[in-house]
Amino acid sequence: MKTLIIPNDHISKVCDLLNQLIGDVTSKNLFTGYGLYHKEKDMFAVWANNKVYLRAKDELSIKLKGLGCKPFATNELNKRFVLSDYYALTESILKDNVLMRTLIILSISQIRKEKLDSALSKIGRIRDLPNLSVKYERALKKVGIDNVDTLRQIGAENAIVRLKKADIGATEAFYWRLRGALENRNCEFYTEKEKERGLSKLNEILSANGFRRCKRTLKKVE
Repeated sequence: MKTLIIPNDHISKVCDLLNQLIGDVTSKNLFTGYGLYHKEKDMFAVWANNKVYLRAKDELSIKLKGLGCKPFATNELNKRFVLSDYYALTESILKDNVLMRTLIILSISQIRKEKLDSALSKIGRIRDLPNLSVKYERALKKVGIDNVDTLRQIGAENAIVRLKKADIGATEAFYWRLRGALENRNCEFYTEKEKERGLSKLNEILSANGFRRCKRTLKKVE
């Protein structure tokens, strides 16, 4: 991948280069510059003034600063065009495909987590989460999990452990309902590899708490 020094009117070339790293990159024209999106929904960067500004908060922003990345400055462009939490990637980063891909993936992960946190924070009752109902809410309340915040803190795997300790039906299907609820997605749409990874994590926690592992024979994830 070449260093990204491309005129703004050739944003398609920027997308092509980024597609080589993560795929599914598109752009949208902003007031000044272009927003760079992954899968047309997560704006992870901005291309403006011949620079790539990567979105970053918390630990990722600290990492970028440590790599010499400077935050977006309003006086570089239109003063009314304000971008917080965006950092200009250095030339050395742009030349390092592995590092750049890692940083972009971390940025996208942050964005998705923020969206998930925002979506779940608006839901107070467990029964209102995806995949769940009053039946599951009642079962969880019996083991001290009576609201969404508590369920999020405990996690799907440890919730299953609590249910098993209380001798309440804690099937594999229940686990996937919980996991899907906490990820704000339909439990029917997990891929086989996602199921393999999820069950591996569940089995590890079950075993650590003295319970039998799930009987399903898991294929090795490549």
